[in-house]
Amino acid sequence: MTARVWWLHDLIRLEIVLWEHVDARLKRDHDLPLSSYETLLAVAGGGEIRIGDLARELRITIGGASKLADRVRAAGLIERTVDPADRRASLITTTPLGRAQLAAATVSYDAAVGEILDGVLNDDEQRSMHDMVRRLLAESAQRLHS
Repeated sequence: MTARVWWLHDLIRLEIVLWEHVDARLKRDHDLPLSSYETLLAVAGGGEIRIGDLARELRITIGGASKLADRVRAAGLIERTVDPADRRASLITTTPLGRAQLAAATVSYDAAVGEILDGVLNDDEQRSMHDMVRRLLAESAQRLHS
């Protein structure tokens, strides 16, 4: 195996560890799965977004984004309305409850990530790692759209 294969292998395992840890914390403290949190974060960042925008942001299929939005809507955290510009599409926005859940869960999310990273990586290393991940994501998105 090459160094890049091991790098990705390890990165995937780290993502799984982080996802499971944060997901468990959000479910325990807020009865909110991480997938719902990620939906709220994407919607709150865009104000009012289409299902296709959610799918692109979360890197899932449109069908998967639609089902996820339905689950989050059923919990009262987002609203889904017909897009007046295109009646075939729908728009999603956060509800007041969704915004409150997002704010409260963000504190737990940050603490859970800190339990994994702090003590292993200092603040500068965490920022540097984040910068590298963002650069890789931006470049991969640009390559996919060119």
